[in-house]
Amino acid sequence: MKTFFGNRLVNAIAIAIVTVLVIVVLSVWQYQRIRDSGAIIRRSNALLLQSNQVQRTSDQFEGSVKNFLLTGDSSFLDTADRIASQLPPAIDSLRSLVGEDLVQRDHVDSLQFYVNGSRNVLERAMRLSKGGEFGGAAALINAEARTGYSHRIQSTLDELESGRRRLLETRRSANQQKATQLQWALWCLTGAVVVLGVFVFRMIQRDLRHERKKRLSTEDKYKMLFDKSPLPKWIYDENTLRFLEVNDTAVQDYGYSREEFLSMSITDIRPREDLGRLREDVESIRRQPGAFRSGQWRHRKKNGDIIDVEVTAHAIEFEGHQARMVAVNDITEGRRYEEQLKKLNADLAKRASELGASNAELERFAYIASHDLQEPLRMVSSFLQLLQKRYNGQLDSKADQYIHYAVDGAERMKALIMDLLDYSRVGTGKENFVPVDTAVVMKEVGEIFHEKIIAARAQIAIDGLPVVTGDKVQLTQLFQNLVSNALKYHSDQPPVIRIGVREEPNHWVFSVADNGIGIDSQFFDKIFIIFQRLHNKTDYGGTGIGLAICKKIVERHGGRIWVESTPQKGSTFYFTIHKKG
Repeated sequence: MKTFFGNRLVNAIAIAIVTVLVIVVLSVWQYQRIRDSGAIIRRSNALLLQSNQVQRTSDQFEGSVKNFLLTGDSSFLDTADRIASQLPPAIDSLRSLVGEDLVQRDHVDSLQFYVNGSRNVLERAMRLSKGGEFGGAAALINAEARTGYSHRIQSTLDELESGRRRLLETRRSANQQKATQLQWALWCLTGAVVVLGVFVFRMIQRDLRHERKKRLSTEDKYKMLFDKSPLPKWIYDENTLRFLEVNDTAVQDYGYSREEFLSMSITDIRPREDLGRLREDVESIRRQPGAFRSGQWRHRKKNGDIIDVEVTAHAIEFEGHQARMVAVNDITEGRRYEEQLKKLNADLAKRASELGASNAELERFAYIASHDLQEPLRMVSSFLQLLQKRYNGQLDSKADQYIHYAVDGAERMKALIMDLLDYSRVGTGKENFVPVDTAVVMKEVGEIFHEKIIAARAQIAIDGLPVVTGDKVQLTQLFQNLVSNALKYHSDQPPVIRIGVREEPNHWVFSVADNGIGIDSQFFDKIFIIFQRLHNKTDYGGTGIGLAICKKIVERHGGRIWVESTPQKGSTFYFTIHKKG
């Protein structure tokens, strides 16, 4: 079914417009025809009058001449001369009235000829009479009577008038017929317009009823959505601020009955200290009545509880009132959680600050302790070495063994302190980060282990390495520790070490692979913990800090380190370096 603005109504209106235009065009056309016919009739009447005028003028001229011939009174000559001067312009006027009608123009030309001929004869007769030749004048008059100029003039004028009367009669008949046809057409078109008007009126009535039903149905749906909304909703008058309607959720959540709500205004549910802000908001709404509003407020329930709410409002027209529909979302719990989260974040920030200070203090302590321990340890180690050198072989084997254990322990303690000192020096800041060419770093590492590589008959393959952002000293230590482990933990076969890299969107992923003794998967995480060793110190040297230092360096560079390994088949250590450092 079409709506009020459906195609059928548009078509009907278009037909009505076309019909009216047809009526207007026919009316204009008929008016033009009537005006043309009126012009022809007026011209024809003027022609008939002019024809009579020519006839009268010719008769008056002929009568004046004849009176002179009969009486000899010269006054008739003056009259005849005056009348004769009127004939040419009278005939010219008659010719202009005839227009383009060739037949009637021929009649006018004949009339001109006959009038001229009659005038010449009568003028000659007047001259003879003035000269005393009355006999000659009478002969001319008699000859003119035989020639019949006057009779021919009358006959020509009669033909001219009869032709014009026939034309008028034809035009009257045609106009009457067309007027009758136009009248019938106008009556038919008028009837069609009336029928079309009735049709359009009924269609408009039907569409209005349909629109009314649709609007009522839509209003019912909106009312149901309003009443059954899980959020409190109400409608208030923008001018008086009084509640006009509330939904069931508002009644339930706020504790006021519907009747109580409808007797209140929106100021009654606001805390007193918020009324000033509310008045400012109301004035702003009145300056911009159609604006959409959203904001956070506080509302007071009937039991006195104050809740935090988020309010959205938009302008509507409700029962003749300029009003606003408001939807309310209770964010009290969210606010409480937000405050708790802020407090927790503040506590965490404080604890993080304290932890950072504690870590810094521990790092300083480790550095100072390891530095201060080196001097007495160096003294112990030096005297033990002197003791071993001086009394070696002079004491019993048991004493030599004890001295060896003491020297070895002192050396291992010295190495442990130095590694601990290196571990404490790996900071967390990025102040020393610069572009570092890792290919140059690996070249320096190769030079450090040159003798060990030759002694172990090791092979080292290095892919094209990139320039990264980081601390060059620490990156050198990272590669040095990993290559050192690959050389240390080799199998019976000569070590084969491969340094590789691949690029990812945000990181460089480096790999250090070897064909050594490998690592059991259960120890993959343990090996990166400080002082955690998988082998006896008599089998493989070291303090158990090297991989822990590697992990700390990689994490400082925004990456992570892990291992993939199979026992007796080798290990591959992977680590990432963030492209931005």
